[in-house]
Amino acid sequence: MKRCKELSGSLVSKWYKKSGRKDLPWRKNISPYRVWISEIILQQTQVKTGIDYFETFVSSYPNLKSIKDASEDDIYKLWRGLGYYRRASYIYQAKEIIHNKFAGKFPESYDSIVSLPGIGRSTAGAILSIAFKKPYPILDGNVKRVISRFFYKKDFNENLFWKLSNSLIDTKDPFSYQQGIMDIGATVCHKKIPNCENCPLKLKCKSKINNSFFSLPTKKVKKKNVHLHFQIHQDDNKVFLIKDTKLGFWKNLWIPPYEIREQSEYDVRHNLSHRNLFIKFNYAETPTKAEGGKWFAKEKLKNLATPKPISDKLLKI
Repeated sequence: MKRCKELSGSLVSKWYKKSGRKDLPWRKNISPYRVWISEIILQQTQVKTGIDYFETFVSSYPNLKSIKDASEDDIYKLWRGLGYYRRASYIYQAKEIIHNKFAGKFPESYDSIVSLPGIGRSTAGAILSIAFKKPYPILDGNVKRVISRFFYKKDFNENLFWKLSNSLIDTKDPFSYQQGIMDIGATVCHKKIPNCENCPLKLKCKSKINNSFFSLPTKKVKKKNVHLHFQIHQDDNKVFLIKDTKLGFWKNLWIPPYEIREQSEYDVRHNLSHRNLFIKFNYAETPTKAEGGKWFAKEKLKNLATPKPISDKLLKI
């Protein structure tokens, strides 16, 4: 059985070398830093969306040395429109730890990598396998689907799936295997209609053998409606903004003072993964005296770390 799994892993590696998406930007000039940034961007983000953000990010900060002195605001600016801004904060926190604790060198041990903010077991496994060529398992959504079908497991058991993921690894070539298993999940083992004929695992896949394909059940996210009323305060050529500390989804971003209403008219609707935002903008006649904020010249607004619906509005005034 173990030998069978090892052979299956090697088939994945061979498939990747022939058919994998080696043209993706994070699969060129591979380094621990580039793999890390790509993995954080791809958390909760589709590949086609993540490509431009990755290229912009590494163009601004191509390596750990270049990002050393970047402020949290600098990183937030590159995240504008991508959502899940907490990921940008995690990058800032992690790079500070890397420079202060690891002398500016990306750590190579599992325990050290997984201790960094924003990095869980699967992300650590991807970094170790791809950047350091060490055999560690991963378990993202696409890989879960491949494993569930290959082993014919209709119910998700986290401990079991980690063991199964680990058992398939091609220990001789984890670099190719991990990228291959992710690509098979993304481009071959589709949720609805898997393209089994192009799958290297088709002869040993129990779902294929049983001609029974399924996807693991997922929890349906119930979105919360949030009504935000922003007060835009202007004084000559300046706008008053605060750095938010209360809205978890926009924490530490620059926004106008606001109130949360139960329900109201709105100017803009902005959808997040777990919330529907209904945004209303009001113009204040007198400058605010609110504490914790700053006045910014209008020409500086485009360089601020602000959420996209806010920046879109501010850049038009």
